[in-house]
Amino acid sequence: MEQSGFSSNGAIRFSPETGNGFLSVSAPKILMALLLVIFGWQRMALGQPDDFNDGNDTEWVRFGLDSAGLPPANYSFPDDGFGGKAYRIATPAPPVTNAGPARAFSYRTNLYDNFYVAVDVLTWDNTLNQAFGFLVRASNIVLGQTTGYILNYDPNQQAGGRGQFQINRVTAEAPEDPESGSTTANISLDPNHRYRFVMIGAASTLTGQIYDFSDLSTPLVTISADDTFYPSGVLGLFNFSRVGAADYTNPNTGKADVTFDNFYASTAAPGSVAFPGTPHPIPDMPQVVNRMPAPRVNFYPYTNGIGFTATTLTTNAINTSAIKLYLNGADVSSGLLTSGTASNVDVVFNGLAPNLAYDARIVLADFSGRTSTNEFTFDTFEEGYFDSPGVKIIEAEDYNYDGGQYQDDPPPSGLNSAGQQVNGNGVGPGYYDLNGISGIDYFDYSTSFGSGATAEYRTTDFVGTQAGSTEIANAGVINDTIRGKYALLDLPEYEVRGTEGGEWLNYTRVFSNASYHVYLREACRAAQAVYLDRVTNDPTQTNQTTEGLGAFNVPSSAMLIDYRYVPLTDTNGNAVLLNLSGTNTLRLTFGGQQTNATKNTMALNYLLFAPVTAPQVALESSSDLAAVFSTDNAAAVDTANKTISVPPNGNVRFYRIRASAPPALTITNVRIVGANLVMSYQ
Repeated sequence: MEQSGFSSNGAIRFSPETGNGFLSVSAPKILMALLLVIFGWQRMALGQPDDFNDGNDTEWVRFGLDSAGLPPANYSFPDDGFGGKAYRIATPAPPVTNAGPARAFSYRTNLYDNFYVAVDVLTWDNTLNQAFGFLVRASNIVLGQTTGYILNYDPNQQAGGRGQFQINRVTAEAPEDPESGSTTANISLDPNHRYRFVMIGAASTLTGQIYDFSDLSTPLVTISADDTFYPSGVLGLFNFSRVGAADYTNPNTGKADVTFDNFYASTAAPGSVAFPGTPHPIPDMPQVVNRMPAPRVNFYPYTNGIGFTATTLTTNAINTSAIKLYLNGADVSSGLLTSGTASNVDVVFNGLAPNLAYDARIVLADFSGRTSTNEFTFDTFEEGYFDSPGVKIIEAEDYNYDGGQYQDDPPPSGLNSAGQQVNGNGVGPGYYDLNGISGIDYFDYSTSFGSGATAEYRTTDFVGTQAGSTEIANAGVINDTIRGKYALLDLPEYEVRGTEGGEWLNYTRVFSNASYHVYLREACRAAQAVYLDRVTNDPTQTNQTTEGLGAFNVPSSAMLIDYRYVPLTDTNGNAVLLNLSGTNTLRLTFGGQQTNATKNTMALNYLLFAPVTAPQVALESSSDLAAVFSTDNAAAVDTANKTISVPPNGNVRFYRIRASAPPALTITNVRIVGANLVMSYQ
């Protein structure tokens, strides 16, 4: 297993002796470190917080290459975006190669065995090949001799900005594998987001978590290790350049730069928030806890509704009139039911509809104007709905074969857990092991079977078809929700993987005469577009022509095991109402250039074509007459009385009516009725 938290080319040991290639540390520096060990460390029973709002780190010890007489890291206290200060550690590339890579460590002098430590990661230079995070149970803090453990994120663990989250043991400043555990996870964090890193040490068990600030109710990822080497030591923050020796002194690439905030350390995790949540680091800040559904839940029963507690974790009161819930952009706050106390408000919403994909956003505020947001996605589809008349499911791996051949509603096929073939080539209907023809049925840049993934389904095609992946070390293969029809046959959910910009796949199917909303079921760790086109000439020949139908603007979910539905939208971001009838050959095209930034960063499970009754009238609005108009999801259309009601938002808005069929409609009257703006049309 590659463990690269402290280096990019193997274990680099920094000798404390001159003449061995690296800089030495003077005797007074070593003596100072030993005195800290003997006299400065104390076991802590109470928490050690530091929000850095005082603009200094006087309670911290800084350590880096300046201990050997080289230029120090730059420690500064920029604004944190909440009216306070943060803690930036910018470590320059050393001026000499025998210093090793740039690195800096800032720590508190209290000694911990069992511990809980948390910190916000506000910003980092995502272009640098660096590592940053916690150094824990650290001792013998001397260049080339430091021991302990690190919990680190490497934004460029692999080419193209693909990151990794790790737990490493550190001996003599070199990384080593812990004795056991799920110690690494492939995850790509968004440098425009704010995150909270958490690490827990309980005897020999070490656990690391990352939370996105937009949802502190559930971690994005959890990793763990079990190791008995180092039972106690100090806790602190570090950054480290991972470049190779040839770039140690490069002032542009050989540096490290990260900004932290709201450090907290204690002997145990705070009990204010139930697992798996974590408390907001800013005191009195409103926060969502105990929320259901969990993020990215598939097949969530719509009758369960949405429930959560709005709390400040203190006596500070929640402003209940400011609690907002938005579903797919529409404000549905009028349907919220509240109960509980002023600082712990229980909130329920019972207005979910079946068979929909939801993007949800909760906004909380207190009476001092402090606000926080909780964002999550889920769906209320029912498996039985997938088999209902008119609904069409196209598995991503079931693309055309033998030069434009297809099966309209194929059964599941593949290899079961015993390795026995179920349906498919040579056995029965199904797409397992059928051969596609490059340039007719698909296009893939790869020249090897599987496109870099294991060719588990279409075994002789260049397209990557694989059932899940191992994104967390030693955690086994993780897959999307196994639907009942696959579980019944002991089959996995196969997916298309190993995609690149410019590649495409053709799907020929027979559709009922209907209008459809289309969803792509996927997981992705680099935001990108996937286009849905229709082949307009013979799909059994080369040189096919297409017409565009819309795009799936796929956001990053950070990991290839975090699945969600993405709707097909037009150039204005509105959901496409796709009219299909009879036999159609549709094409998925992966957008953008062939680049490392999006290569192998997506897993596609299936396409869902959900028939809908097209609304006759929709209200569109814009803040600028010359700008893009988008559907106003808060509008209520009364087709019988030809009126539209919409709550004003306090800003200038321009409105227009979109009709699904001729004739064009005109707004004839605008008036205020109660709290709503009411428009008549004809």
